Amino acid sequence: MNSFMPSAPRFSSPCLRRVLTILLLTAGPIAPLAVRSAPAEPSALPVGSAKGTFSPEDKPAVMLTNATAFIDRKDADKPTILILSDKKLPAEKWTSEFDLMMAHPAFTGLVLWLNAEGVVYRSDTYDQGKQASVSGLFELKLGGAMGKDLTGTVHGGEKSGGKGPKADVAFHAVVP
Repeated sequence: MNSFMPSAPRFSSPCLRRVLTILLLTAGPIAPLAVRSAPAEPSALPVGSAKGTFSPEDKPAVMLTNATAFIDRKDADKPTILILSDKKLPAEKWTSEFDLMMAHPAFTGLVLWLNAEGVVYRSDTYDQGKQASVSGLFELKLGGAMGKDLTGTVHGGEKSGGKGPKADVAFHAVVP
């Protein structure tokens, strides 16, 4: 062996070798921090949950964990409002967009307005309760037909130059 090359450390203690082996076997692979994991399969998510990330306007990514939906009964078109957020929102009794506005919830996430065919015609982003209207930035893919059970994914964002809000999230919501 070359005398200028340091040798690998030796773990002479059998107990230390066992501990290191167990740690290495149970830790699993370690992914680089810059790599984001893909969102979960929407149909595998529990009702009312979301899994993925949202980055509001050039800020660090936030984990979205909740999905809720309701029909805006005061709007003549009766759109479904889908909310993907970092916090559970008290939307069980909401019947219009005004209920969302009056609750002043301090959450981070996306709000999408869907027509009867499941097409997004309006979207808002929320950053710690502050609303910003954005349109055409996010792509919604439903896991099935529009109905009471909504599963799917939302991707996209980034204006030209790599700036702007970004989303990569799967969801499972129920429309009451």
